[in-house]
Amino acid sequence: MAYLIQEIFWYLAVAFVLGAIVAWLLCKQQCEKKLAALAASIPADNRAGTPVETIEGIGEGFGRRLKADGITTTEELLQLCSSDDGIARVCKCVDLDADTVRNWGTMADLIRIRGLGGQWAELLWRAGVRNVQDLATRDIGELRARMREVNEKEHRVAELPGEKRVARFIEEARQLQPVLHD
Repeated sequence: MAYLIQEIFWYLAVAFVLGAIVAWLLCKQQCEKKLAALAASIPADNRAGTPVETIEGIGEGFGRRLKADGITTTEELLQLCSSDDGIARVCKCVDLDADTVRNWGTMADLIRIRGLGGQWAELLWRAGVRNVQDLATRDIGELRARMREVNEKEHRVAELPGEKRVARFIEEARQLQPVLHD
């Protein structure tokens, strides 16, 4: 009988430890989701300092070149991309054409929207959105259809933003001051 009780005790102890591990993993996952939601809720004005490498296509190599020229954030890149002289400066710095730099400027402009990161900014750009003013005029259904179409062909993001999120992006774009001009 003592042997049976001892066996039951060990099984319960193992079950308790496994349960604690599973609970910890689930809690950690929920905490990460809450932190991501909190980060997305910070107003764009308070997120100054977004690293320039956040923009799809810049990466470490171009990021080093930009930083060596004093361009460390997406906000700084956006300001430069708002003028022909600034675009020329960035082109010279990274030894790329003006169209590529303008594309980076578009993505830097779109990243100003809360919750809109580098990959979604690139997807919007590939879907034809050229700045926040352009995004502000888009129809939700048509834009989501175009994003889906582009993503099916090019596999840019793992998950498309939902209708409510795209609607929020459009609404916030309406409230932002224009930086890039058509």
